[in-house]
Amino acid sequence: MKQTFTHSSICFTLRRIWKFPTLLPGLFVLLLTFFTACGGDDGAEDGTYAVVEAASFTFNENDPTKNVIQVLANTEWTVYWTPETSGVSVSPATGSGNGSFYVADMPAGQTLKFGVKTASGKAVSQFATVTRTSGSGGDDEEDDGDDDTPTGEIVFSLDFGAAPASADFADSFTSWQTQTGSGAGSVGYASYGVKIRSGYDGASAGASGKGYATMTATKATNYFTVKNISLPAGVQNFTLSFYAAFATGDVVLSVSDGSSTRALTYQASSSYNVWSEVTVGFTLANPVSNLTITLAPSQAFNYNDRQYGLNFDDIVLTTGGGGQQIDFGSTGKEYRWAELPATPADMTNRKIHTFWSTTVSTKQHLRNYTYCYDTKRHCPLWIAHPQHACYEEGGRTRPKPEPWAADPNMTQAEQAIIWIWPGDNRDKYVVSESPLYRWGRGHMLASGYRGCGDANNPAEINVQTFYSCNIAPQGGEVFSSLWLQAEQHIQDNYVCADTLYCVSGAHFDEGAIAAYDGSWVNTNAQTRGHIDESKPCEVPTHYYKLILRTRNGNTGKAIQDCSASELIAVGFWFENGDGTDDSGAAKPTLDASYLKSVAWIEQQTGFTFFPDVPPSVKQQCNPSDWKFF
Repeated sequence: MKQTFTHSSICFTLRRIWKFPTLLPGLFVLLLTFFTACGGDDGAEDGTYAVVEAASFTFNENDPTKNVIQVLANTEWTVYWTPETSGVSVSPATGSGNGSFYVADMPAGQTLKFGVKTASGKAVSQFATVTRTSGSGGDDEEDDGDDDTPTGEIVFSLDFGAAPASADFADSFTSWQTQTGSGAGSVGYASYGVKIRSGYDGASAGASGKGYATMTATKATNYFTVKNISLPAGVQNFTLSFYAAFATGDVVLSVSDGSSTRALTYQASSSYNVWSEVTVGFTLANPVSNLTITLAPSQAFNYNDRQYGLNFDDIVLTTGGGGQQIDFGSTGKEYRWAELPATPADMTNRKIHTFWSTTVSTKQHLRNYTYCYDTKRHCPLWIAHPQHACYEEGGRTRPKPEPWAADPNMTQAEQAIIWIWPGDNRDKYVVSESPLYRWGRGHMLASGYRGCGDANNPAEINVQTFYSCNIAPQGGEVFSSLWLQAEQHIQDNYVCADTLYCVSGAHFDEGAIAAYDGSWVNTNAQTRGHIDESKPCEVPTHYYKLILRTRNGNTGKAIQDCSASELIAVGFWFENGDGTDDSGAAKPTLDASYLKSVAWIEQQTGFTFFPDVPPSVKQQCNPSDWKFF
């Protein structure tokens, strides 16, 4: 296909700062400053605004293009300065949306304040102050902030090597790993859903014209990560550049110091499948020793909308430049996990525990899921878990054989026996006698939600989903079909950069069926077989799923820092099978009729879900928010 090329430079904006797990962005302070300055009187009634980043610096005599002033705007803007004086030159003098300009010339021995105003003449009383000394030289050391490291040093460069004979997944070969630069020696890679392709038409002026990367756009869980770029000691100003054939906003671009992750705002093409050079200047609040760079789809796109994938090439990181502020430090705020229900007031016959594990590729140690288990009914009441791309590293392969196992944090008497018993190699189930029915071993947190890796040697993060605490008796092909559809619909459509917060639960209404664990059905005799340790259990009458996320999906904000308008939540409510054979029944299609508000499900179950969000969010039940029309 023919691809065209345009060039764009990155502009400063405070649209997103992504972190997983989410924390308050350090750069959010600027946005607070802006709105404080606006006060409600300076902003246009139609919601348009334009403001410069507050700054103060000395005019750089050696390279005026470094006298950059950043603009945050959602409309057209014009540069002005005070006091008004002649001999001032800026470039560009006008712009639209988030952007920047630099002071090319100004009278020596003066200090000027630069700002921007909207087309209607509205201006915010916030300025960038620039001083030009009466001498002939600028203070380069103070200006670039790079100590003794020369500006423009290549820290990392990757051109993806010679074009391969045919496209292949990046994690299946290494010849594309052609990294160079002062910090490239320690670099590693992780990717999912990314291929290295040939056939690059070289339309991007200045690009290498060799192989390039294509990331499938139909799954938000795909990613490409450059890990552990060694940074020069003490350096804080950097410039990241690459070529991209995706539109601005199609991809989340983020950087990490290994502990915290922050999003970089970038400006690519305004249209899909148009190559553009992206240049991102950023400044670290504090020096770090290593930097990791990740590109990931901002959402799961429809195939027809992004059929050629999300293409990128020639990733280069250099010292110097600087721009948007990146603070990896603590925000000072600590929040409860957004997915956690409130702890029940009555914990009689109930246990709560959290499992931790490590992701398959990036080796992040993080929480896997938290359960509340009924030790009398021997069934999970709810499982709460975050869902994010990193949890699916290793793919959706199912382990062989399936590793059904006891929860090591509960006694045998507390949990349902659904694993092979010593001396008896038959699979064990929860079985009822009236009706005689073998209930399925249903995952509350789906195995496919946690990466498996090698099916014959599955990752711990997946194995933990086969623990008894995560397994509940489920029955009927009608119910099973709906439950599976819900699992797939949630995973394929709702996972986002900000993290999707999930709860899966079981509910016991009147008519719950009595059953026994450690059992099987003797089909010939039509009786229940069991081990001696088998004990009474109870089968839930209903199951539900609850989900919560930011509406945008890429705000970079903790749930607790979001307003009600920034959040969406909903629940799914299903009847469990009743133990009768419904194999001949028509399989229903998951639709909006199964949606319920979180508040409604709270009323049925008595639990308090998502306790940190406003009540209005829990009262939502808007099918269009969740792609049901």
